[in-house]
Amino acid sequence: MKNKKYTSVFDLEGKALDGFMEKYGDIFEPKCVDFEYYKLYYSGKYDPMIHIFNYLAQTYNIDKVVYPGSFIHIAPSFSFSHVTYIDLFDNIDDFFVDSDVLKYLDLHKIYEETTNIEFFHQSYTEMKGQFGLMISSNAGSVSIDCKHLIKPEGLLLANNGHNDADNAFEDESYAYLGCFKFTGDKEHVSFVIDGESKKSDTYYLFRLDK
Repeated sequence: MKNKKYTSVFDLEGKALDGFMEKYGDIFEPKCVDFEYYKLYYSGKYDPMIHIFNYLAQTYNIDKVVYPGSFIHIAPSFSFSHVTYIDLFDNIDDFFVDSDVLKYLDLHKIYEETTNIEFFHQSYTEMKGQFGLMISSNAGSVSIDCKHLIKPEGLLLANNGHNDADNAFEDESYAYLGCFKFTGDKEHVSFVIDGESKKSDTYYLFRLDK
């Protein structure tokens, strides 16, 4: 029997994704992206950030959210009715207006308002606007390059995948509020104020004070 090959991203419980590479190409530079790709990439592997977004939506009065370098990670739209996504990645424009994607969000959102999604295919440094929450997740120095997008006393959620949590800790404009701790194989999340080492799989919450 010929051994099947698995990708490092989608090797979930030994499941082979037959035909994936033929349809989408390389997982890091797909030739097309659709709802099925999203379900394989994010829903097939558990997405613990959904718990974080739900916590933020239920704890803080956040009106609009911006997600620089988002790729197709639409999880914030389960928790927030107005989210702006920004990315230069090719072949993802149509994903954000896909009727299947919008139906899926409508089924799983935690708010009653109409879902409002905006996508900008451009460099996030060129983006304008003011938002109550900015997300930085493995997308470079977002806390520095996009600080202008956070309204006064708005929030920054950042991990340290590209040292961006370090950037925020070292910037006096940001006040550290706490971090999120995952338990139960990332099935549960709690918010803790105690400091801990900065890790790429941990998300830190800051407030823009200056």
